[in-house]
Amino acid sequence: QVANNLGTHIHNDSRAIVDQSYHVLPCHLKSCFLYFGAFLEDRVIDISRLIRLWISESFIKSSEGRRLEDIAEGYLENLIGRNLVMVTQRSDGMVKACRLHDVLLDFCKERADEENFLLWIKR
Repeated sequence: QVANNLGTHIHNDSRAIVDQSYHVLPCHLKSCFLYFGAFLEDRVIDISRLIRLWISESFIKSSEGRRLEDIAEGYLENLIGRNLVMVTQRSDGMVKACRLHDVLLDFCKERADEENFLLWIKR
């Protein structure tokens, strides 16, 4: 009985913490973070693919003299620095792959659904 009640409290508390972390994100990072909800649980995400997807969705805004890819890498580093994204592979100091903790992924999926951010096609 204690385990059942404790599990609910832990889930609610962790959800509140993630919700607070999401609310303090700058607007340009919110869409990038929620986009992780499009990936499967425990999926290792290739950074070059993720950046191309972000750019194709127009999440990355151009800045004079900077490549979109460099701006996207900065966005990703910001999310990593906030402990919202976990690095799974680095090479020569550059992030090559990442993933989300299951709690964060669930949050992204739920929030994306609430905000009609991602379209789910059910078969």
